[in-house]
Amino acid sequence: MNAPTPAAPSTDHELPPLHVTPPGLYRHYKGGWYSVMDTVRCSETLQGMTLYRALYGEGLSGSGLWVRPAAMFNETGVFDGKAQPRFTRHDPALVPLGDLATAHALIAHLRGVAQRGGIVLDTALRRPPPEPTTCCGRGCNGCVWEGFYEALHHWRVDAVALLDEAPAQA
Repeated sequence: MNAPTPAAPSTDHELPPLHVTPPGLYRHYKGGWYSVMDTVRCSETLQGMTLYRALYGEGLSGSGLWVRPAAMFNETGVFDGKAQPRFTRHDPALVPLGDLATAHALIAHLRGVAQRGGIVLDTALRRPPPEPTTCCGRGCNGCVWEGFYEALHHWRVDAVALLDEAPAQA
């Protein structure tokens, strides 16, 4: 036997409160990066759902949208033996650049924000710096990776400034 479907409210003000997840760049307690786009409501249960995409694997190409109950997305619990949030929001302008996964996530997140605002970031600005291909792996002072992260920092400053100046989408 099927469970009864909740009666649909006749107006928006009769809907249950929506636990909103602010759009932005988030990191899961296990280390993965995610881009939150919005909070949506399930048409069947009226439950608030966080709409996001992973910023690794296929998520880097812009595919792979997911939803998770907003209450779960925003919860704090005991994970890996310590009390901490499941996801933590980060300011893209301040994320430390020092590993390739973070660099990829930052670029994908800023491109996604720009695209949702009608901006093609790679034509509005120069493209992000290319990843080095000549590192010898000996940890040299002035390593090509240091130059990459420095150049990526400057690209990020320009991208964030451009997005801050862009008119908000209605």
